[in-house]
Amino acid sequence: MSGDEEASKSLPSTSETTETNNIAESTEQSTEGGGDTNAGALEVTDDKAAAADEYIRLRVITSDMTNEVHFRVKAATALVRLKRSYCSKLGFQVDELRFVFDGHRITDDDTPKKLGMINDDVIEIYQERTGGGMQCL
Repeated sequence: MSGDEEASKSLPSTSETTETNNIAESTEQSTEGGGDTNAGALEVTDDKAAAADEYIRLRVITSDMTNEVHFRVKAATALVRLKRSYCSKLGFQVDELRFVFDGHRITDDDTPKKLGMINDDVIEIYQERTGGGMQCL
């Protein structure tokens, strides 16, 4: 049985690249040997995992739930790019719409990472309104 397990470990997976397999093998060796000679291989694997989580899927939905647009953005990218893209697709000006996440208005310099967004989080769209000041009696 142990021979079969060793053989299956040495066969590369079809979904992974050869480079990924080499990194994984280096990481296994460093954990078994206990030495620091392959410590860099472990860092490369962590960087690859961080790169995989770098993109996030967001759903942008109108307040009346009639229109939904999906975006895939980098977690560190300012959401002003998403706002501009959404407005250009639907023919609005950015200042005509209010983008809201978790009850708070999204500013131009906010990022998904800064707001703690995860995959499939929803950004709500509201028509911007002006006026409505307090009436003096």
